[in-house]
Amino acid sequence: MGRGCNAIGVTQTLERRVEELEKKVAELGGQPVHPIRKKDPWRTFGIFRSDADFEAAAKLGRDYRRQQTYDKELAGP
Repeated sequence: MGRGCNAIGVTQTLERRVEELEKKVAELGGQPVHPIRKKDPWRTFGIFRSDADFEAAAKLGRDYRRQQTYDKELAGP
């Protein structure tokens, strides 16, 4: 008899969850859908042209990479 009561409780829980999900789907169905925009790499081409901060950051990156490579090669194993 205990198993029958548990099945009824599970069924009621599932029914309640399905009702909640159906309400949520109905709410979402009324909202406008935004199309997924594909990224276009050409839109960002040249945006850092003549930007002193970008050039300084790029130089620091190049210097760091050179230092890491040369120091490790000179130090040896």
